[in-house]
Amino acid sequence: MDRLNVVVYVSDALRVDHLGCYGAKFVNTHTIDRFADTALRFDQAITAAAWTAPAMTSIATGLYPQRHGVFDWANPLDPSIETVFESFARAGHAVGSFVFDDQYLFCGVPSAAVQGRSEDFDSVLRWLDTHAQAPFMLFVHSWATHMPYNVSHRQRQTWQSAKAEFIGRLRSNTADGIEECREAYRRSVEYQSETLFASLLERLDQLGVADSTTVVFAADHGESWGERFADKSQITGMYHLHGAALYDEILRVPLIVRAPGLDPAVVASQVRTVDITPTLLDLAGLPLPPSDGASLLPLAGGQEQDDRPAIAVTSDRGNISWAAARLPPWKLMHHVTDGLNEGYRIDIDPRETRDRASECPPQIRALLEEALQDVEHRAISEEEEAAIEQRLGDLGYL
Repeated sequence: MDRLNVVVYVSDALRVDHLGCYGAKFVNTHTIDRFADTALRFDQAITAAAWTAPAMTSIATGLYPQRHGVFDWANPLDPSIETVFESFARAGHAVGSFVFDDQYLFCGVPSAAVQGRSEDFDSVLRWLDTHAQAPFMLFVHSWATHMPYNVSHRQRQTWQSAKAEFIGRLRSNTADGIEECREAYRRSVEYQSETLFASLLERLDQLGVADSTTVVFAADHGESWGERFADKSQITGMYHLHGAALYDEILRVPLIVRAPGLDPAVVASQVRTVDITPTLLDLAGLPLPPSDGASLLPLAGGQEQDDRPAIAVTSDRGNISWAAARLPPWKLMHHVTDGLNEGYRIDIDPRETRDRASECPPQIRALLEEALQDVEHRAISEEEEAAIEQRLGDLGYL
C-alpha cells in the first residue's frame, strides 16, 4: 500500500450496551452505527485494564500492564518499549495526539507528540487540515463519555463539584438519582457519536483522505453504576465506577476497525485491545515490536476463528490489585491483596452473579497463573503514596 493514514479514536469509559451497533435501543448513535456497517466490528473485545493510565498504555504498546509497568500516572513508560507512535513516525508519518489532559496521558511519551486536549475538538480538526497531504497518524482520547460529562477538566473546581454531585446521586440509591446519572451518560454518548466522531469522519471526507485512512473506534474501558455495591454509600469516587474491579461491564469494550481493502463484517470471536497496535502495523506493512497482541487481520479473512485468551488487570496506589483471565465461556479473577478467586460462566451468567471459581477448567487457571508470574509488588513510600492519592484525587478517582 503506497499510503496509509491512521486515526485511532478512543472514547473513555464507553459501555458497549450504549451503542446501537451493539444492540442499544435507547440512545442515538447513528454515526457510529453507520460507521460500523462499513467496518469490522468486534463483538467481544476485552480491555487490558480497568482504568485509563494502564489501559491506554496497553493500546499504544500492545503490551499488558504487567509488562509495560504503567500502574499509575507517575509511572513512566520505559523508553526501551516501542509505541505505535514511534513505529509510524519512523515510517514517515506525521504523528499527533489529543488527550483528556496533557498533564497526564502520554505526558512522558515524547513520541506521542501530544498537541493538546481533545475537549478542544476544533484543534483536532485543524491538525487534520494541516497534515492531510502527508501520511499521518492521529490519536484522539476523548473524555466526553467520562463522568461528570462535558465539564472541562481545566475548570478544576467546577469539575470536582460536578463529579461530587454525580457520585452523590448514585450514593443516594434512589431510582430518580440513578436514572439522572444514566440519562446524563446517554446524552454524552450521543454527543460523542453525533457531534465529535461525526465531525471527524466528515472532515476526512472533505479532505479527500477517507478512502486512504484506517479508522479505529474503541474504548479504553467500560463503566459501572455502582451495581456491585449493596451499600451505595461505599461509592466514594470514580474508582468505584471503573478501576476497582474487573467485571465485564468494565472489561468488554467496543472495537470497530475500518480500513482500505477490508470487507465489513462482525467478528464474534474474543479479541483484545492489545491487538490494536499489531493490527495497525500489519495494515501498514511495518515491523511489529515485542507484543502481547496479534494482528486482527486473520480474523477478518477467516483464517482464524477461535477466541483469543485475554488478560486484564487493575491497580490500586501503584500496584496490581486484581488480575483476570477471560476465555469464553469462562472467566477467572484473582484478588491479589487477599488471594481469593472469583470465577464465572459468562455464556450463561453474563452479569457474573454466581461464583463458580471451583469449576473453572485447568486451561483458564493456567492462563491466570502465567499472567500473575509477571506481577511484582512494588514498595511504596509514604511520600509516594501521598503523591499518588493527590493525583487520583485531582482526577476524581478518590
